[in-house]
Amino acid sequence: MKIKKYEGTSEKEAMLKVKDELGPEALIVSVKNIKPRGIYRLFKRPYVEVTAALDDHSILDDRNHEYNITNKNKDVVLPTMEVAKEIDEIKLEKFQTIIQRSAKGQLEDNEDDNEFINSDLGTSAVKVVYEQLLDNEIRENIVNLLMAGTENLNDEKEGTLKDVISVVYKRITKLLSNHESIQIENDHTVFFVGPTGVGKTTTIAKIASYFTLNLGKKVALITSDTYRIAAVEQLRTYANILNIPIKVVYSKEELKSSIEEFKEKDLILIDTAGRSHKNKKHQEELTELLEAVSKKQVFLVLSVATKYKDLVHITDVYSEMTPYKLIFTKLDETACYGNILNIKIKTGAELSYVTFGQNVPDDISDINPHEIARQVLGGND
Repeated sequence: MKIKKYEGTSEKEAMLKVKDELGPEALIVSVKNIKPRGIYRLFKRPYVEVTAALDDHSILDDRNHEYNITNKNKDVVLPTMEVAKEIDEIKLEKFQTIIQRSAKGQLEDNEDDNEFINSDLGTSAVKVVYEQLLDNEIRENIVNLLMAGTENLNDEKEGTLKDVISVVYKRITKLLSNHESIQIENDHTVFFVGPTGVGKTTTIAKIASYFTLNLGKKVALITSDTYRIAAVEQLRTYANILNIPIKVVYSKEELKSSIEEFKEKDLILIDTAGRSHKNKKHQEELTELLEAVSKKQVFLVLSVATKYKDLVHITDVYSEMTPYKLIFTKLDETACYGNILNIKIKTGAELSYVTFGQNVPDDISDINPHEIARQVLGGND
């Protein structure tokens, strides 16, 4: 990582120098208004100092899958995890508090914090941030790449902690930047697929409510989840409340017929049975339904609380069936958001919605890369 400071009479002037030398991919680590002190104020006017970094590695490319990331960066110098002295618990607790405040954007310049950051403990900034990412269950190879080169920031005299967090924060938001929710103007037929128990039916109800009540769109529901009577009745209840039509289908022929019947609708949401990713017969049945519709959007619904190993198996199975975008549910049931980043990188699929409770239609939103970055860096309350 190349790190350099640029000065200018204004922020704009300093930024132009960054762009000219490092290009548009430069990471802005910090912007400071400097007022010369002592005798120097007689000879030098106030100026703006911009610290910028240029990442030498390829992790900022969303298109890299986990395999490619792991193998393209064999020569990356990983962060130095050894520190010069033991960190006692009281200091570590304060250090973690400063990390959380910084991740929330609440860290302001004050003498006590700056003295603490610039003390011997400041040299452990890389170590503590590194462990914070691991605690959020981000895969170690991804953590290594998010942190790559940040050990060089320890050469700086000021703001080591803030600089490390800033670089890692921007890398995370960049990796999560490729996201898109339902686009009616593309294809108005939308499938929701995924394993059992992840909240597909409730998620569909939330989306149906949003498009019906908030956007005034004409929505129809179709369910092929005939394996669970409760799922059909649950969706039917929501359809009655929203006063929108619903069809239950048992075959691909009935599915095509229902889609044709609803062709004047703005949006057709299709619930599918939650299937075990290990059941070959169920996979074949779902593939038949998906292949019956040529123009469609498909969303794979996953629980963020599912173990990474299981998520890998699930996404591999669905990748063989169809391209998809990702919805993550149950953010309220875990303190670790690392799997969002893990699976995004592993699959290369676009992110879309996240859900965080059972309330319809409230507990759903488009994914916010900045919020995910704050959470995994310890910015949670």
